Amino acid sequence: MSNEINYKNLIAFHPGSYVEDIIDDLNITQKEFARRLGTTEKSLSKLVNGEDNLSKEMAYKLSKLTGISINTWMNLQNEYEKKILEINDKKVEDEKRICKMIDFKYFKDLGIVENRRYPLKEKIEKLHSILNISDLTYLTEFNMEVSYRNTREFDEKSIINSNVMLEIASNIARNKCDKKLDKQKLRKYLPEIKEMTLQDPSKFYPRLKEILFECGIVLVALPNLRNANINGATKKFRNGSVMLLITDRNKYSDIFWFSIMHEISHILDNDFYTDYKDKSQYIEKELKANKFARDFFINEEDYREFVNRRDFSKNEIVSFSSDLDIHPSILLGRLQKDEIVPYSYLHELKIQYSIEVNLQ
Repeated sequence: MSNEINYKNLIAFHPGSYVEDIIDDLNITQKEFARRLGTTEKSLSKLVNGEDNLSKEMAYKLSKLTGISINTWMNLQNEYEKKILEINDKKVEDEKRICKMIDFKYFKDLGIVENRRYPLKEKIEKLHSILNISDLTYLTEFNMEVSYRNTREFDEKSIINSNVMLEIASNIARNKCDKKLDKQKLRKYLPEIKEMTLQDPSKFYPRLKEILFECGIVLVALPNLRNANINGATKKFRNGSVMLLITDRNKYSDIFWFSIMHEISHILDNDFYTDYKDKSQYIEKELKANKFARDFFINEEDYREFVNRRDFSKNEIVSFSSDLDIHPSILLGRLQKDEIVPYSYLHELKIQYSIEVNLQ
């Protein structure tokens, strides 16, 4: 434990923190201070570390050693306990607020919980268990160790719901693969993955899962959770395997393949645990993955050559895509993203995938 408990703008100072300051001021070891105080080194250590509360007996000994009254020492203990209660009350209110931001029906639809009404307190308890966390405020932290493919800026609600999806996917993938990530093998499979864009999902999806698994990657597909605003994410586990989450948010073929390759870029760069000093570095990493995904299907030179022709007819888009052995929706999606053609243009070339969801 810590002798200081911090929560937002609230700080609870355990009496042990003041004892630690006194030991530092005296420039002696805890062992010597314990002897002077007339207690065991173990008892003193627990007090300093905030593991034990200050007893009246210990307060009496401290008052004799320091000249600080026993009432002052006991007041420090009382103030600490009051502040802890205040922090706990604040956490309870925050957990209620966070829980209300999460669509609990999502867990019913996935069969994770029974399809019945749940009071707010029980919802919170269920979320603790499902997500393996003791405090829902954990979900408010933007995890820069995880690589996301998202389509809009993250706000608190989207961070919370994105983290929910990440935890569900992690629970599914965590112990499924005992192979370490093999980037060399993954690179060898990239040409085959590119060819899959021309195949039906019923054919390519099982093979894609098989290929990734051979490389130490568990592909997890989940329906999008409302307000999550993510298309994919990757996370590396302690045993060296990797989880690749793909969602069905806007899952037209071009978005699906772009999201897959965006996440594969992160995996090949092995940038899971980079210590980003600020958000700009994180954004730079995401832009790099975007470029990899774009260039994987259509390199910049070929793309510019096509754009400069200024012929964006259906026949030209289909013909150029055929030359590159990619589905025409990928070229069309890039033209739409670059605002060269409107999103309503040639919509018939877009294919919407239905993602297989397997929670086992």
